[in-house]
Order: sequence, then C-alpha cells, then structure tokens
Amino acid sequence: MTNRERHIRAFIIDDSVVAVEVLKRILESNHPVTVVGTAYDGPTAVGQVIELQPDLIFTDVEMPSMTGIEFCQQIRHQVKPNTKVVFYTAHEKYMIDALHLQAFDYLLKPPTPEDVAMLMMRYYENKLTEIPTMQTVAPQRRQSIIVINATGEHIVLQASEVAFFRFNTDRKQWEVICCDGNIYCLRSRSNSDTILDYSADFIQIHKSYIVNIEHVKMIQESQCFLKEPLQDIDELKVSRNYKRSLMDAFYAL
Repeated sequence: MTNRERHIRAFIIDDSVVAVEVLKRILESNHPVTVVGTAYDGPTAVGQVIELQPDLIFTDVEMPSMTGIEFCQQIRHQVKPNTKVVFYTAHEKYMIDALHLQAFDYLLKPPTPEDVAMLMMRYYENKLTEIPTMQTVAPQRRQSIIVINATGEHIVLQASEVAFFRFNTDRKQWEVICCDGNIYCLRSRSNSDTILDYSADFIQIHKSYIVNIEHVKMIQESQCFLKEPLQDIDELKVSRNYKRSLMDAFYAL
C-alpha cells in the first residue's frame, strides 16, 4: 500500500523507542495508516503535532518533562476538532484521566495486532457518526424509579438520586443504593434489563452491579469508585464482559 493510499495520518509519542516502533509497525502493516511523525517526549511533540495536524495521536502517559495528560492539555485547542487522541499506556489506572480529557480511546501495552484492529474499528465507527444524518427522535427513557422501603411503602426516586444497584443474592432481588446512603428494594419482578431501561446513565459493570455513571469518580484497574459521600465503597468490581460498555459510557460524558 502506497503512502498516497494511506488516508489516516498518525503521530506516536513515547519515551520508549521500542514502544514507538512496535506500534508503528502494527499500524502501517495492517491498516491504511501513515505514521507522519514520532517523538520521545511531550515538549518536542507539541510543536510537531501542531505543524503536522495528524488525524490520530497515540501518547504515552508517563514521560519525562511532560506527561501525556499535560500534553493533551497543551494541544487541545491547537489541533483539528476531529483529531483523536489515544492514551498508549501500560497502566489501566490512567484510563479515567484519558476519559476526563475526552481522549478518544486507550491502548494497553504491549499492543497486539488484534488490540489495534479493535481500536481502529472504533475509530472508523466514530468517523461514521460524524457524517451528518437525518435526526431521529429517540424514545425517552423513564427517569422515575419505584422502590420499597423497610415498612413496605412504595417510594418514587429520580435517576439522579441513585448511586448504584446491587443484586442481593440472599433475597434474590435487586436493591438501590442512593447517594444519601439509603438502601431500598426494587419490586421483585425487576431485573437488570428493567433497571437499564430507566436511564441511559445506568451502566452494568458486573452481573450483580449497575452504576449511575454520573456518580463514578474513578476507575482503577477493574474497580469503580464513587464520588462523595460514597467514596469509601469498595465493592464495585468491573467484570471483563462489561468493561468496554463502561468505558464507552465515559467517552459519552
């Protein structure tokens, strides 16, 4: 494939020469990508990226002189609006920082051709969403949730009041944990699909847990941590089957 046919222009920033070369080889060998530039530190990369205006930027997080996060802050308003940034890192704990900076995606080291292929597929899908289409009206999701308190009274909650849902294995019933710490039971016929239908903010992270994405403060490794006052809750494990949908929800924030 000639450079003329490679219509995606990429830039790689990493303080490891090996990490740069491995990713460059996978990209150019398997995808219509030309790596138009590389840099081994953030300050050097800033000027080159502004000059070259690549479509796709891969940046490490931990680098001398300037971190990948600081690099993103530097170039945010100096690249094209549709330029996508990918955090290229060995540490999952940086995924949340990438998301808060509205990075397009993340790629864990060492990358495999399959990992890169999945990332590029998400890149192509994202490009398709940028093509103007006729607007359609999506059905409104329900925002009110009926729960039952300890005395059997039915109470109406709003989605914003909910921190997360937990399946009580003893009762075989879903329960609601609210931001104020109160715990209520859902009606016995409720299941995970019922809960997810209440609000787009409700994201399943495990077969026994569904979180309100608006109240998640941090994702570290395979665990969610909530905002105050529930910051000490440490039971919210993220299952591999649900991890991608959780990360996608952050990108939509």
